[in-house]
Amino acid sequence: MFHFENCNRKTIHPVVSKSQIKYVKSLNLQKFRQKYDKFTAEGEKTVTEFIKHQKYPLEQVYYDAPDVLEHFLRLIPAEKLTEVSKSDMEQMSMFKTPSHVLAVFEKTEPEWNLSEISDQKTLYLDDIQDPGNVGTMIRIADWFGIKNVIRSSGSADFYHPKVVQSTMGSLCNVRLQTMSLSDLTSQCIGTPVIGALFEGKTLQQNHQLPQSGILIIGNEGHGIRPENIRFITHPFSIAGHQNKIAESLNAASACSIFCYEWSAT
Repeated sequence: MFHFENCNRKTIHPVVSKSQIKYVKSLNLQKFRQKYDKFTAEGEKTVTEFIKHQKYPLEQVYYDAPDVLEHFLRLIPAEKLTEVSKSDMEQMSMFKTPSHVLAVFEKTEPEWNLSEISDQKTLYLDDIQDPGNVGTMIRIADWFGIKNVIRSSGSADFYHPKVVQSTMGSLCNVRLQTMSLSDLTSQCIGTPVIGALFEGKTLQQNHQLPQSGILIIGNEGHGIRPENIRFITHPFSIAGHQNKIAESLNAASACSIFCYEWSAT
């Protein structure tokens, strides 16, 4: 057992077992996140944000740098903290350069009344497969006040470690859902559907985006899937410079521009 002094009292932190390491490491894979309904978050700042928001129940915090102990003892009970070696952390983390802090949280993706989104702004991710892009888009949505993020089943899992890391805590600030665009629009009849397309009215020509609706951002390489284009009521594009060399924008970059323009409506 490890013993530390804090406020003149001893706190006990159990030694991590091989089975615990194996269990935490397994959460790097979607099938085990689904099996256990748990996910991991890494980094002192990110873990702190998740703890403070209390949206996701905390299971355990693992750390390999004793200097972070005092910080977390102000936030959670000592029994929720486990010190590990650097080699243990390397095994549990999916990153080449692990953080000094890794936490396990319970997944919560509660159902919510989709009829509410008719008067709100909603971001729909159509087969966005890169976890970094998904995380960045969630953070963009949070920044611009878009509180609903829905993904197709072909998009990266909301709780993939790289998604969680990229959101920098914004995962706590938005409502999440996974469903097909067909099912979504059938429950939100009459809701404007904005499509980010190569062909469409350009944002730079002062075409007004609807005040509310569903904004679809398509796959990094193929754009919005053909079967989903039929649902688009407001096709828009981002015109590049006439002498541009790049063939297209990164999906997250396009999302940022659209959300910026949308926030002004």
